[in-house]
Amino acid sequence: MASNQNKTLGIMALVKRDEPRFPEKGYYQKLTEIGRKHGIRVFVFSPRQADFARRQVVGFEYHKGQWRRKLFPFPAVVYDRCFISASYRHYKPFIERLQKDPQVIFMGLGLSGKWEVHQILLQSPQLAPYLPETLPFSMQSFFSLLKRDGTTILKPAVGTHGAGVIRIDTSPTSYSIIGRDHRNQPFTRRMKTLAAVKRFVRRFTLGRTFLVQSYLSLHTPAGDPYDVRVLVQKNEAGNWVTTGKAVRIGNSNITSNLHGGGKAIPLAAFLNRYFSAEKRTAIEQQIDEIVRILPPFLEEHHGRLTELGIDIGIDTKGNVWIIEVNSRPGRSVFRLTNDRDARIRSVTLPVKYAQYLMKIV
Repeated sequence: MASNQNKTLGIMALVKRDEPRFPEKGYYQKLTEIGRKHGIRVFVFSPRQADFARRQVVGFEYHKGQWRRKLFPFPAVVYDRCFISASYRHYKPFIERLQKDPQVIFMGLGLSGKWEVHQILLQSPQLAPYLPETLPFSMQSFFSLLKRDGTTILKPAVGTHGAGVIRIDTSPTSYSIIGRDHRNQPFTRRMKTLAAVKRFVRRFTLGRTFLVQSYLSLHTPAGDPYDVRVLVQKNEAGNWVTTGKAVRIGNSNITSNLHGGGKAIPLAAFLNRYFSAEKRTAIEQQIDEIVRILPPFLEEHHGRLTELGIDIGIDTKGNVWIIEVNSRPGRSVFRLTNDRDARIRSVTLPVKYAQYLMKIV
């Protein structure tokens, strides 16, 4: 149990230098304000600024309209918002050392990668049928799927926001590659030979781990890609609850991620527009089954989790697929759909779950 002197929630982020330069400032500001109402002090810190000898950390606290740099004792609870990026390797040793500290509670352990999550979910008889065929990338696995299906997907094993996801299509006279580069910029290429495709794929995947995935027709009749984002979180009793569901629609590219310039609408409105009543019921039931089974199953095999963004695909025939699971989900989708209740829950529940952990651990 956290003492009254250390009812603190430390948001662990990739803070650059000794300045309050970090993403999601608006979200962290709201967490600070909610924490204050619950008697919890919230601050943002970099794991690289942890002094393990003195058990102190340099952090930033939002107060009276500005972020102030201060020295804090190690937080009672850590909320991990360290997004995987090229610089993550510099932070990883410090994060792992903090995770081993018996006096520090991590709200959740970040998922390590798409392949590891896929392997865990395959073990569930209920979830396995919802998983698209996925293989670790090699030239052999890539060309095998491309030859069999005529189209295949390449995606980074670790990454967010749709960056680095591409689709390769075969036609009688050429090959086309469409997707987003590693800076998340959309591009299209056309190539006449398989050798040219091979050279491009080798350069594109160099130095990073990729997955090969069977192509699914996850688009509207107009050709716009979309998926369903479901945010599930732990509540004040430590139980999984569904915060909200929304459909993200992309701009005629391969991914529907909002960072690529997409839009969002409520799930019910989307299903009403594109599916029959009978099909809508079946889709909603399958999504509910995934959302009920997946969080506790994944947590059982991975370790403690606090929230998950579950991305679900619905193909043109109405089949439901698990596309991706993210342990550091965003919540801007609920602002775009004007779902005020989901938006408030999404920023309130992390503080309530932190308070729950302070009481029971």
